[in-house]
Amino acid sequence: MKKQYITKGYIKDLTSKEKATGVYFNTPKVIYKGEKYRKALSLTQKAIYQELWDISMKAAHKGQVDEKGRVYIEVADSFIARALDISEGTVKFNLNGKGKNGKYTELFDLGLITIKKRVEKETSEYYVMAPVYEGVDKAFLTNDITTPSIQEEASAKRNKSATSKREQNNEQLEERRKSDTVKDTAHYEVMEREFNDNMPDFDEPVKAEVTTERPFIEPPQSKIIQVKVAKRKSRIS
Repeated sequence: MKKQYITKGYIKDLTSKEKATGVYFNTPKVIYKGEKYRKALSLTQKAIYQELWDISMKAAHKGQVDEKGRVYIEVADSFIARALDISEGTVKFNLNGKGKNGKYTELFDLGLITIKKRVEKETSEYYVMAPVYEGVDKAFLTNDITTPSIQEEASAKRNKSATSKREQNNEQLEERRKSDTVKDTAHYEVMEREFNDNMPDFDEPVKAEVTTERPFIEPPQSKIIQVKVAKRKSRIS
């Protein structure tokens, strides 16, 4: 497959309808990244505006303008739905100027689209307006910048991600510690059970009878009785 590298010549040809580059103009970056539009528009509304912008650039090349020289486009809801792979209902809500229940009107509220006229039930003519550059967004006129709010959100997300990862690691360590404790306890119980099972059986020892100790009483001493024997007189013959 042949590789198509982006070169300065290719970029120069992007605005030429005579060159087969596949692109006429890019949607202004301020729509996706600017402070005025980035949070105000949904991703679906940005995609619809991008498609209408490209159609407007093609209409400009064809010279499709009104009596005042303003470019307009004629497009059906069904075409936008097929091009963006969304439902026709979603396209109708975002392009009828009234939205649905007061919602989906941001493209009109921000002055990015105006209805020229309704041609028929499914097709309308629109004026696609250029975005407004004000405040920080003025930098997009000469450069594709990263606004301070995007930087802050990206930094906050990184910090949150780092905190979440640290908390997740702590939870994993705690779960591992609990698991090890359970395993150690189970192993100890198995070892204790095996030790008890391997011990020989012994008869229960007979308990020695315990008697109350009596005080020692010294026995009485025996008395010596002396008996006097009368002397016998000897007889002389």
